[in-house]
Amino acid sequence: MSPAENRELHDLLIRIDERVCAVQEDIRSINGQRKCPEHAEKIRTLERLVWGCCASMLGVAARMVYDVFR
Repeated sequence: MSPAENRELHDLLIRIDERVCAVQEDIRSINGQRKCPEHAEKIRTLERLVWGCCASMLGVAARMVYDVFR
């Protein structure tokens, strides 16, 4: 590649990077505006349910292993 082509590619990459950064900023601002406290509470509740189920299943599995080796 010639130095001119290298420079053109470098400039193109810089412009692409700037556009990507602008799109990321737009997405962040949209996501920030769309946050809803009600949805956040529902998600927290669902997370607690999932972790509670996982803990219960682990307890049942541990009890079964204990009974097998007993």
